Amino acid sequence: MKTYMKIFMYFFVMIAIFGMTSIYSSENFQKPFNTLDIMDISRIVLIGIIKLVSGLLIIDTYMRFNEISNVKKTLLLVIAIPSSMAVFSFLTSIYF
Repeated sequence: MKTYMKIFMYFFVMIAIFGMTSIYSSENFQKPFNTLDIMDISRIVLIGIIKLVSGLLIIDTYMRFNEISNVKKTLLLVIAIPSSMAVFSFLTSIYF
């Protein structure tokens, strides 16, 4: 049971990081590309790196736990996605 909770929390946090960067990028980059300055471009690159790393960590977490069957890992991932979205949508609605 401890392993299931660990993999669920890994999925939860990585999906939350991925979602929060999406919310941040949609909130802050509403202007046209030709008006972006060097700080905006560096933020876009940093967001891209964070999304890439969190996506790779989700895949690595999925592959790392061999004692859990793939069906159960997929089920945990499917449960983690909407629960993570719900929690962090609530938190961002409080913040913004």
